Amino acid sequence: MDIKLLKKLREQTGAGMLECKGALEKFNDDYDQALAHINASVNQASESNRVASKGMCRLEIKGNQALLFEVNAETDFVVKNEHFLTLVDQLATHLIDTNAANAHQALKTTLNGISVDEIIKQKRMIISENVYLRRLYRVEKQETQGFGSYTHNQGSVASLVITDQINDKIANDIAMQITAASAIYLSIDHIDLDTINYEKFMYEKEHKTFDEITFMENLKSKTLLSQPYIKNPEITVETYLNQNQIKVVDFYRFELGQGIDNKLNCRLDIDCDNSKITVTPIY
Repeated sequence: MDIKLLKKLREQTGAGMLECKGALEKFNDDYDQALAHINASVNQASESNRVASKGMCRLEIKGNQALLFEVNAETDFVVKNEHFLTLVDQLATHLIDTNAANAHQALKTTLNGISVDEIIKQKRMIISENVYLRRLYRVEKQETQGFGSYTHNQGSVASLVITDQINDKIANDIAMQITAASAIYLSIDHIDLDTINYEKFMYEKEHKTFDEITFMENLKSKTLLSQPYIKNPEITVETYLNQNQIKVVDFYRFELGQGIDNKLNCRLDIDCDNSKITVTPIY
């Protein structure tokens, strides 16, 4: 047996000595076949029903480009695993320089001649957990606009805000606001009718009754501009922005495991997890 091939196979896959040795013996030191054999076993393991809702959300900014993505695994401990952290760093550094706009496209990109999909499969073997790139979103701003960002608690939440002008301090403060107060919408005026109806449906479902005034108070608590500003709760975010003559163009908030535990976390007429649910507006 070629010891160099054995060492290379272990380094690339993270598999155990006996597994690598067995694969090379099985295919008479044919490295490519041995590698394919081990990766196949990784694929089989990854198809298990083990829920992977832990992990990390990551935000990467470079120039006018920003990337939000989430890498999931099975346990909370994974955020302290050096192999997992290295993987997330690799993906951030690599993917920001690609044109990938979603997770599907990201998996097809290559890093040092190896696809991202293959790299993640190799890490699964090393970490011994079901690791996968769950979602990715790319944002591009104009040259005169600004980015603000905030990441909370080892990537449990990552928020990105776009402002109409460059002011890092204010933009980062607003990103912190979005993270802390769980803003979903920018303002009441930006919410379409279908979403309003969905919010009414969910409100009545939760409270077993419906009152227009309390519903609107509840909805405003989810809208960024209507929320009390966390650094001065006596004013709203909208007032704070007006005082500084700056506007929020848009924002994005990734929360770890969002929608995994609640399979019915969907909007009107959108199938979730094959649940085939359709909600008819009733207001």
